[in-house]
Amino acid sequence: MDYSIIKERRTLLGLTQQDLADYTGVSLRIIKSIEAGKGNPSVSTLSKIAEVLGLELRLQIREVAK
Repeated sequence: MDYSIIKERRTLLGLTQQDLADYTGVSLRIIKSIEAGKGNPSVSTLSKIAEVLGLELRLQIREVAK
């Protein structure tokens, strides 16, 4: 999954990673790992980030080939 939209939106809004951590209640370490593409955030964490950044979180269930 590509989380680059989080960093792009955060930067566009003039927020630091620390700002985002403070506003969401998510640790700075987790924010950094998500933006680096190394995190595996929960839906709850992504929802908090999306809300602060004015983004929409969409969940889609993929059909698995049989």
